[in-house]
Amino acid sequence: MTPTPLAVSTPGSVPGDAAPIRLGTRASALATTQSGLVARRLEELTGRPVELVHIRTEGDVKTGSLASLGGTGVFVTALREALLDGRCDVAVHSLKDLPTTPAPDLTYVTPERADPRDALCARDGLTLATLPRRARVGTGSPRRAAQIRAARPDLEVVDIRGNVGTRLGRALGPDADLDAVVLAYAGLARLGRTEVISEVLDVDVVAPAPGQGALAVEVRTADLVSPADAAGQGLADAIHLLDHRPTRLAVLAERSVLARLEAGCAAPVGAYATVAGSALRLRSVVAAVDGTEQMSRSGETQLSQDVAPEDLDTAARALGVSVAEHLLADGAERLAPLSATVPEKA
Repeated sequence: MTPTPLAVSTPGSVPGDAAPIRLGTRASALATTQSGLVARRLEELTGRPVELVHIRTEGDVKTGSLASLGGTGVFVTALREALLDGRCDVAVHSLKDLPTTPAPDLTYVTPERADPRDALCARDGLTLATLPRRARVGTGSPRRAAQIRAARPDLEVVDIRGNVGTRLGRALGPDADLDAVVLAYAGLARLGRTEVISEVLDVDVVAPAPGQGALAVEVRTADLVSPADAAGQGLADAIHLLDHRPTRLAVLAERSVLARLEAGCAAPVGAYATVAGSALRLRSVVAAVDGTEQMSRSGETQLSQDVAPEDLDTAARALGVSVAEHLLADGAERLAPLSATVPEKA
């Protein structure tokens, strides 16, 4: 299935004086597809046209592994600069790319997220269990690499870069030099490429990146707090409506693990939280880079519906911090490149 081409309005293409909302995005097929989902929703909510503004980021320009480029934030800084200097009104990120430290003068919301699991795309429909010994599996993620090695230490994990099409070609193309690649299921689904998936990896085998499958829709905080005019108020209202509370609470818990561990994408850390009824449940994994050892911790908190939204956010963050501190007390800093202060073990 091919994704429907994005019909984004451009200045002057709609009658009336409604100024277009300028939405900043990376230019890759996946980024523009994801941004297109947000653009269509903003058009529905505001009645204003939306135009995509392509922003080139450091991660699009430089080669090398993501860890060597600085990891988390490599795809984000240029988009945030475009927001702050007024070249765009909204920016769309993959949430897992955002640093956990809040950005001054910017605020983001999280629409309902897609399936956060990872997907194996292998030749001949092979699965993780049926790949032959010494099969070559490509990924650019230290987290995925470590957990794949932990599950199948006999495999050769190869560091790769490139867009989705390039990476798929390494395993499934006519000049394939790999037996499989691992990609995020959500990205493949948004691109209409789920037919290439040979196995969706269970979160107990490969824990997702914190925030994986979720988008972050970011704006200037001032535009939410005190919009300059009615059009700005309409955008502020739409941004608030885009926020999906269960997603927000889950990813707050997941990202709080990373923040407490002081870990970025160079650290093999996975986390997955779910909201079921009034319970927020979280499991996080820290793995040795070579896959020889990994540890996990889980936690749960009850979410009262009678408290303010900010109190729910606080409870989600506290759960993430608690799980992270248990991992640190268990010796997580031995396994992964972390810089957090280790608490005393209770």
